[in-house]
Amino acid sequence: MSNSSSILKGIRTTWAGLHGEGMQLELSCEISGQEHYFASFVADDTDETLFFELAVSGHRVRIPVSQLESLIVAAKTDVHSESWYDKQPVVGNDT
Repeated sequence: MSNSSSILKGIRTTWAGLHGEGMQLELSCEISGQEHYFASFVADDTDETLFFELAVSGHRVRIPVSQLESLIVAAKTDVHSESWYDKQPVVGNDT
């Protein structure tokens, strides 16, 4: 994790029923004393597909929740820190 990353301990959730947009679950956090919206869960108006919507550099990026769930499963299995790899035994070293 880079030095500019923040570990958010207090993610707030707010149910928002916006006229013309249905019901969504918004995620926000406090950074340097200010509340910041950073993501929400929304449903597609045509087929109710659920999306995780991120705010990225002023743009909204939508990831299908079904794909996000698959990515979380893969991450839980295969994502490790550098120190985890440093502690693993060397395998197949034929020097």
